[in-house]
Amino acid sequence: MTLTSPLLLTLSIVSHGDADKVSRLLDSIWEHEPQAGKFQVILTDNLKDNVPDLDPAPWGSFHLIRNERQAGFAENHNRAFTLARGQYFAVLNPDLCFTQPVFEKLLASLQAQQADLIAPNIVDENGLAQDAHRSLPTPFELIRRRLPGYTFKALSPDEDGFIHPDWIAGMFWLMHSDVFRQMGGMDEKFFLYFEDVDFCTRLRLRGRKILVDAKAQVRHDAQRSSRRQLKYLLLHLRSAACFFSSSVYRRALSQRR
Repeated sequence: MTLTSPLLLTLSIVSHGDADKVSRLLDSIWEHEPQAGKFQVILTDNLKDNVPDLDPAPWGSFHLIRNERQAGFAENHNRAFTLARGQYFAVLNPDLCFTQPVFEKLLASLQAQQADLIAPNIVDENGLAQDAHRSLPTPFELIRRRLPGYTFKALSPDEDGFIHPDWIAGMFWLMHSDVFRQMGGMDEKFFLYFEDVDFCTRLRLRGRKILVDAKAQVRHDAQRSSRRQLKYLLLHLRSAACFFSSSVYRRALSQRR
């Protein structure tokens, strides 16, 4: 599949003091994506003045949003989407690094599999799969993940190399822009956590299909802020309580019974 539209892809990236990581990410995209010059990049500086002015010339379109106040994950990407001109919309964490071409493969899989949201396999610096796609969470699982001895077990791909999770972490999403628009974007009542769980769950409740293409890989340097700082742990717990008490979660549970 060849990328022919000058603005086929819109990339939304939000920096929370990640200027160096943003530069590395953009450099890696430029290095490995043959059609990167035809991408629209929307970069949000959530700290207003942390990201320096960047050269827009390499990109098909470039927008740098400098927030006057810090916003959450959902609000930042929803706001970026109002500027999106690409046929497809991608949400990317700033701490990703491309080591191979990814987008053309994902777009081909998205169409061939008639999926609505797709992501690559996210790996660490050792090439090991990270827990970026999972089954529908439960309160018990949230507790169990923090207990000593817990080990993440990645879901296995099918014979065609695709993984079928209940939700995909919002560190890397790719979808048709119409899908994001029809979903009304992400729910802004969540702040930094569970926006991705809620979005994917709502998507599946509408009969939409989400996939991980295990044949495509992107490296991620995990932050795990909620495990190191009380502020983020409390935000995580608040968002978890919001999701587990929601009608979306109750409907998803009822479908599994």
